[in-house]
Amino acid sequence: MSRSKLNYRVYNGKSFKRIFENSRTILLGVMFSLGILFGATAINSGSYIAQNISKFADSYIIIKSGQGIVDIFINSIISNMVFLILNVFLSFSLIGYPLLFSVPFLKGLGTGIVCGYMYSVYGFSGFGYCALTIIPGTIVSTYALVTACNNSCEYSKNAFLKSILGKGQFEKGETRIFLIRQLVFAGICIISSFIDAVFSYIFLRFFEF
Repeated sequence: MSRSKLNYRVYNGKSFKRIFENSRTILLGVMFSLGILFGATAINSGSYIAQNISKFADSYIIIKSGQGIVDIFINSIISNMVFLILNVFLSFSLIGYPLLFSVPFLKGLGTGIVCGYMYSVYGFSGFGYCALTIIPGTIVSTYALVTACNNSCEYSKNAFLKSILGKGQFEKGETRIFLIRQLVFAGICIISSFIDAVFSYIFLRFFEF
């Protein structure tokens, strides 16, 4: 291959586009991690907003500590479904592609707020609380959400290219397949809610705040 052809393949934009698409799942995961970082640091900022965030986190801990396994399970499902519904809603928007990256960020933000609050107020006891009652279910639900958002990004991109730019037409079963996949991700989130409820039921009794 000649040097000119090699340079064309590298710099014509297609290679960078391919790298971005293959790395999209990683980027969505990074957005979740950034959300955790922002949430955890917001607790320690000492501002008026941080005080309100601390009240929210404290209320979350108190409410969850007084719930039974069924209540925790139902509330966890509701929380996970809010993000999945937002993800599906944005996927049907022709401009939803860039906004989909904010969904894992928002989930990470909530996780970071609670975990940051617990560690800053209760130290290693708070860290243990998060490690045993929050993180196990969050790992599974975050995997489902990131994968769902990645699938939604692809669907939203195709919708934009085909509907606005006229690059092809939707296949008959394309939307149906997309929704079936989203239902699978919803099923994984239900499993994560079950894990959340079981771990919370087992370990909450060892923590008194």
